[in-house]
Amino acid sequence: MKKFFILVAVVLATACSQTKKEKVSEATGVSELPPLMMTLLNGEKIMVSSLPGNTILVFFSPDCDHCQREAQAIQGQLDAFKKYTLYFIAGSLPADIQLFAETYHLDGYPNVQFARAEIPDVIRVFGPMSTPSFFIYSSEKRLVKKFDGETKVEEILKFL
Repeated sequence: MKKFFILVAVVLATACSQTKKEKVSEATGVSELPPLMMTLLNGEKIMVSSLPGNTILVFFSPDCDHCQREAQAIQGQLDAFKKYTLYFIAGSLPADIQLFAETYHLDGYPNVQFARAEIPDVIRVFGPMSTPSFFIYSSEKRLVKKFDGETKVEEILKFL
């Protein structure tokens, strides 16, 4: 079983995309906030489906260079995301996720949260994806747009 989790982690780590790959929201199969359990860095467990909407789920890996560039770009335009809550979700150790939040100056903002989710659960709910991947949900908890792979922040902002 341990080998399985290591294999899944390696696959996700190497899935770090080199170019932006945009997919239409209908292709994701996740049209509403899904039933995915995540654990915030403070230990609080939250079901994603219970989030209020105006939510952006950002699946990332702390050691992914594309994710790091994306975090820098988001941090530089954080004010444009003020009507949304961004949930950065990784399958990594909480200490690694916290270090990422601190390194890219995204910690301490009320609309930016960092969480951990089990990789098999993420794959079961969302299917395979590149990191980073973005799922933008409206106030009605409906999927507005999915971006798979490193994406210019200006493209993401068009759908907010």
